[in-house]
Amino acid sequence: MRARWIVGVAAAVLLAAAQTAALAAGAMSERQARAAAVQILKGDPYGKTDAQVLKNITTSQLVTAGSACGKKVTRPLWQLQVFVPKARNPSGDNDIKGYLVIDAGTGKLVCAGLPLLD
Repeated sequence: MRARWIVGVAAAVLLAAAQTAALAAGAMSERQARAAAVQILKGDPYGKTDAQVLKNITTSQLVTAGSACGKKVTRPLWQLQVFVPKARNPSGDNDIKGYLVIDAGTGKLVCAGLPLLD
């Protein structure tokens, strides 16, 4: 049990260190990233107001290594998961699920796996 706890704490410390390094390198905060995402997503089917769009962003993650958008990550990116349930989808056809990846320094769209953002 104690070993699992130590591994979990170590992983959390490493993640915090990576995020701190990225923020020190000029990456925007999660709050700023969500605000940038709102500007990209605002409008049907993601929401007409900031609050509506924010309600449809379920998670966000600062990516500093690995891959995103099918390419190696060379600069910090924010990856945001978006979920618009059928009940809130203006067309009412189905749920919308996907991701939005933005540059963590500029807030500009890098890629998306969402309708109307290809």
